[in-house]
Amino acid sequence: MNDRLERTQLYDWHKEHGDVVPFAGWEMPVRYSDIREEHMAVREAVGVFDVSHMLRMWIEGPDSVDFLQTVTSNNVRTLNINGGQYSTCLNENGGTFDDLMLYRIGEEEFIWVTNAANGAKIWAHLQEQAKKLDVKVLDKTKEIAMIAIQGPKALSLLSKMSGKNMDEFGRFTCNPLTIAGYDTYLCRTGYTGEAGAEVLVLNCPFTDEGKERAIGFWNELLDQGAEFGVKPCGLGARDSTRLEAGFVLYGHELDEETSPIEARIPYAVKFKVEPHYIGYDVVQNHKNEGVKKTRIGFVMIDKGIPREKYPILFNSSEIGMTTSGGISPITNKGIGMGYVNPNIVNDGDIIEIDIKGRHRRAEVTKWPFYDTEKYGETRTA
Repeated sequence: MNDRLERTQLYDWHKEHGDVVPFAGWEMPVRYSDIREEHMAVREAVGVFDVSHMLRMWIEGPDSVDFLQTVTSNNVRTLNINGGQYSTCLNENGGTFDDLMLYRIGEEEFIWVTNAANGAKIWAHLQEQAKKLDVKVLDKTKEIAMIAIQGPKALSLLSKMSGKNMDEFGRFTCNPLTIAGYDTYLCRTGYTGEAGAEVLVLNCPFTDEGKERAIGFWNELLDQGAEFGVKPCGLGARDSTRLEAGFVLYGHELDEETSPIEARIPYAVKFKVEPHYIGYDVVQNHKNEGVKKTRIGFVMIDKGIPREKYPILFNSSEIGMTTSGGISPITNKGIGMGYVNPNIVNDGDIIEIDIKGRHRRAEVTKWPFYDTEKYGETRTA
């Protein structure tokens, strides 16, 4: 058995400038400076993340649409060329194999981006399903670097580097674009709640030349982004920004026992689709008949830092368990998410989180956990 951890094309840069830790089978930077500073750079300026550990697959062939409609829960047929959609890949019981981003770059050509931790599982699942149809599933992870540029000044930086007005590229689009002389796909998506993009940098194989190209693009971001207050960001800020935005994380809010309806990500599932995707009937039943658990968000009233797998109580009775938690760098309050029995608590209700044997009060609330007039992609301030 090979226990050696994988490394992205940017590993040498991370090792020199940051703290590298094992993550999902990869050696990845957890931080370069203070995690809070990196977090606030994303909220107030621009942060860049190496996300090259994520599995990137090309799906192509005459049956690609039918294939993808079978293995993903959104409506693939409505996806225009150069469009993208958030989706899930489900098992027969409606549980979630993984969540993913799907981009259409041609009539019969798609890009599938999925979590590193589930890469082997998803790869095997798709290869098995592809046997039935005229479609190819190609792993391009080690040919392409992937970098997320996120924050209110991210699009200004990308406009400067590409010479293009970013207004040309709407949210959830994916377009070929030359950025600072590098061939890329600019995907107007992200995992922080802020404006920005996830950029696929082409022709970056795991060779000395490929690594130099990836590091060259990364350095261009940092050099040209200096005037915008850019900061390199690690896994710590990636998790804190996604938590603050109220986004699900596989292994926490999503797993093979949890459906998208239970996770309250209904935008990832559609029901007027043909053929029906794997798990369709169960998910439709959850939508029509109800669920046995549902995701909630909460903000701590009492002092305490919530983490995963802490009991949630209401009127002294345990009603569920936390899945993610931490401190919001914006409010300096504890925030978290979890699953509870449905139809028991509503927004504004006071619950208790059992933090190491001490019951701490929290208020059930909607996500995101920040003032959307001041922060996030829809900010007005």
